[in-house]
Amino acid sequence: MSASEPTSISQAIPVDQIRYNDQGLVPAIVQDYLDGTVLMMAWMNRESLQKTLDTGETWFWSRSRQELWHKGATSGHLQKIKSIRYDCDSDALLVTAEQIGDIACHTGERSCFHRVGAKKVDPPADTLSQLFEIICDRRDHPVEGSYTCKLFKGGDNKILKKIGEEA
Repeated sequence: MSASEPTSISQAIPVDQIRYNDQGLVPAIVQDYLDGTVLMMAWMNRESLQKTLDTGETWFWSRSRQELWHKGATSGHLQKIKSIRYDCDSDALLVTAEQIGDIACHTGERSCFHRVGAKKVDPPADTLSQLFEIICDRRDHPVEGSYTCKLFKGGDNKILKKIGEEA
């Protein structure tokens, strides 16, 4: 890291230099930090952006309730910040986050952008994300006697040795 790079997320965004709209809001687009899936778009004001920076979790401004909203505080589907970028005009934010529970939408879907018109579509996935899902499923639902089950029982050392063999 160079001396000019911020050392923490709270130093990275000049909250007072962001160009908020007439209602004091800026759009924040949240993406999954692993596969880039757009999870949601919500509004932030100065206070919610500052709370996001201070806590490392997303906070938004609810236009309907007229109050701060800590994403996932009720459902457990928190968003842990990995990075925040702002565009060239300083009037939009791009947040990359770890989506806890893999659900961002209030409908129970992974992404709020799960539909095209009225047609539901599956979000694109890359190979590593698909592999990760398979590994997690086999970890969470072990089949006694399977080689994968033996690897998990052997712990990190056994798993890492196998990865080294296959590399």
